[in-house]
Amino acid sequence: MKLINCPVCGTRCSADTERCLECGFEIKEYFSEKKQIQPKKRNLAVIIVGVALLTIVAVLAISFSAQKKINSLKHSENTESLEELFPSSKSTEKNASTITTDSSGIDVSGVYSGDDHEILVLNSDGLAYYYCVSIEFTELQCPWYLKGGNVYIDFSRLHCTVEAKADEKELLFKSDSANWNTELFTRLDVSPEQYLTKKLSTYDKNATLNYDGTLTYELDGITYVLPKSFIDMEDDFDTMEDTSAFIDQDVQRSYLSSVLFQKMPGKALDAASSKEVVSTFVSSFYKDISVSDCTATEVAGNPGYICEIGGYLNKGFSSLENYEITGFVVVFYNEKTSNNNFIMMVQSSNRDIDNTDVFGEILKSAH
Repeated sequence: MKLINCPVCGTRCSADTERCLECGFEIKEYFSEKKQIQPKKRNLAVIIVGVALLTIVAVLAISFSAQKKINSLKHSENTESLEELFPSSKSTEKNASTITTDSSGIDVSGVYSGDDHEILVLNSDGLAYYYCVSIEFTELQCPWYLKGGNVYIDFSRLHCTVEAKADEKELLFKSDSANWNTELFTRLDVSPEQYLTKKLSTYDKNATLNYDGTLTYELDGITYVLPKSFIDMEDDFDTMEDTSAFIDQDVQRSYLSSVLFQKMPGKALDAASSKEVVSTFVSSFYKDISVSDCTATEVAGNPGYICEIGGYLNKGFSSLENYEITGFVVVFYNEKTSNNNFIMMVQSSNRDIDNTDVFGEILKSAH
């Protein structure tokens, strides 16, 4: 059943419903008058879903074998902090203007409905909220601004900037990026507040989409914060208690980045056994892998190890097969639950985008 956002109150409704169950708006009549086009951004979803399915199979296959290799060994005292492993760097995020009117006096701030049943809020504070029919592509608190008579929005998950000629009634947004298809947005006579205060949902029951667009994720009593570029895809992980995966992808630049979390019963590790366990873990996902010696560290006060990894995407990654990947695997012992926790963070070697610093911030956010 296809779901859409009510143009008036934002409630998720069936595309076949006559009226919104929340506010009574004539949904079917409204959308029957609008031009229907094929949903956009599905080129992202095709590859991502394939990756997710492969990951599910691999996780189930490795859980038992990895657990067998875990031995009760004393943790090394030569611990290197996450701050030392991932030094903080200044943010490179674009510092967009918050100008919401231009010299012509046109004010484009407000609420718009797109041809593909999507809702766009251009708030007067210079932040845009894009409520996509596909929840995973919803974007919150994205910078928008006016320049030279055009409206610009910087999207994080879609890795692109879209633009439209400023108009108080309609905005036709275009982009040079393959991640976006041209779409017409029509202004609605409704208040932005009813969207900005609306509770948002996610597919993964252990994840929360925050109002600033970031994702909060909890596993084994530890909470992590993922930046707004990461996507919570709908997959079989959503019903699992021990495993979750989040993906950042830019089709335009053939870039893929992922963070996978998993827990399993375990014991304390040393450097040698950590490397062995990590090698088994990684080889189920990638081919021709390499694993560095492990460095002792801590995550949320729990002793563990971090290893650098490298390799190539296998055939399960479809069109991305043979792409070189690099990244890190962290394995630590959660003393409160007696579980070993794995966090695998990898990215394709295309360095047009580099999430190395982002990975570090995810680990440092653990609490």
